[in-house]
Amino acid sequence: MSPTVLIVGAGPSGLSLALALTQNGVSVRIIDKLSSYRVGQKGSGIQPRTLELYKLLGVLPDVQKKGGVPQPKLHYLPSGEAKIVEVLDFMENTPDRPYINPIILGQDRHEAILREHLARSGVAVELETELVSFEQFPDRVVSRVAKARDGQQFEESIESQYIIGAEGAHSVVRKTLGLTFLGETRKGDNLVVGDIHVKKPLLDRDVWHVWGEPSTKAVTLRPFETKDDDKYTFICLGRDLDFEKMASSREEFIKGFYETSGRTDIEFGDLIWISNFQPNVRMVNDYGSGRAFVAGDSAHVHSPTGGQGLNTGIQDSVNLAWKLALVHKGLAPEGLLASYSQERIPIIAAMLNKTSELLNKTFKPGGGGWVRGYELRQLGVNYRGSPAIVDETPVEGEETIDPYRSGNDGTVRGGDRAPDAPGLVFIDDSSHKTSLFDVFGSSYHTVLIFSDENTALLDALKNYPTGIIKSVVIVPQRPTGAILADQVLVDGDGYAYKHYNMAEKLTKVVVVRPDGIIGALVSGVDGLNRYFKKIFV
Repeated sequence: MSPTVLIVGAGPSGLSLALALTQNGVSVRIIDKLSSYRVGQKGSGIQPRTLELYKLLGVLPDVQKKGGVPQPKLHYLPSGEAKIVEVLDFMENTPDRPYINPIILGQDRHEAILREHLARSGVAVELETELVSFEQFPDRVVSRVAKARDGQQFEESIESQYIIGAEGAHSVVRKTLGLTFLGETRKGDNLVVGDIHVKKPLLDRDVWHVWGEPSTKAVTLRPFETKDDDKYTFICLGRDLDFEKMASSREEFIKGFYETSGRTDIEFGDLIWISNFQPNVRMVNDYGSGRAFVAGDSAHVHSPTGGQGLNTGIQDSVNLAWKLALVHKGLAPEGLLASYSQERIPIIAAMLNKTSELLNKTFKPGGGGWVRGYELRQLGVNYRGSPAIVDETPVEGEETIDPYRSGNDGTVRGGDRAPDAPGLVFIDDSSHKTSLFDVFGSSYHTVLIFSDENTALLDALKNYPTGIIKSVVIVPQRPTGAILADQVLVDGDGYAYKHYNMAEKLTKVVVVRPDGIIGALVSGVDGLNRYFKKIFV
């Protein structure tokens, strides 16, 4: 049976896309040219916004269970002293932002979690399967893939409704579409990165060890988030470093490490992997064409500083999945897919600027490139300028939109992440409480109605297909009459009205999309219909 979507690349972007699509009832095949699953930490920082999306996808408990906390840096100075550098401030979770701190999780273990969740839906990654070419037709895509099985090489033709390239910077999908990949190669800003075993002495596993000066020559060792082993990830940087030589073998890495750190007492075990990484800063001019799209590193590459890339790719995928599902089912117009590019391109441009700025600081003496600002947690990433958003909030004067930070000032607008609100009480079971993050889902729109006058609104929702909209009436106190919504919740702790600023708003209806974004802030039926006209046929 032909899959609806062929996903090329089984990294975090491809895996999260496959998971989101299957939860939307869309069949997928996911292929990867590698012969075995990736090893190593690589992109190990999972930002709070991604954690919120993983809550939607049902992955969060496993990520929290297996992840660790970001360590501060312990910088050993030439004087023999050492100082602690806090990479980011630990913050207390708040009712509206319950996962406010990043989690460290090696990319290999991260991908394993996503594969396990996919397996529950009967989807397995097809290794040693490489996309050679594809051709688009009005009603389908025909792809040619090369496969290796038991030492034999052969080809297969795969027919699908759509194809998504999530296979990295050398994406066949992107090149076939002719999408531009403009930017720069950061010559001289190389990083030697990898993972290695440390036999002795036992280095403190609660800090990230740094020797040297990043502007000239420095080496670092960061312990894995797993506390019961001897694995460390390393980053070696500085313009005076011989990158090619240091990355050429385990012995040359150790020699360069000893020379830079002076710590010849550290005894290394097996090398897990090593790479001479040269940062590229590039992005596409469009996220797709026809029935073919790109996501993750196929669409944007950049410096690893700031831990934004892996997270941005996952957010690409969750943005695309629900839109593609609705279009495929005939419930949404083809034009909805244009909003994928329209919403993601400004985010990527802002992200590239931020990561490049951090890289520049890293290579400057005392530049502070290790320190991470709050906006890198990505809770301010928003689509306020998207044509797919409807917002009836009155605004005085001209509004400036920062695609990475709008909403961090406490305002709540269409296009922002939807804040959580705990302490919601079911009217038919006052002992049972829930939160908005438990109400939202990855396969339906949630319509939050903050009004006693809800009959017309609820009647309007009956005009739309069943199963793709959940109606939720939120009242400040227990109602006296019956309300015919999917759920009626009492705002027991007052957080829902508070976090959505309902006391200050004329708008009383909040539509939350399947990607946890506020699609609409409207006052009544007309605004509700105006939004859903953009979404449904």
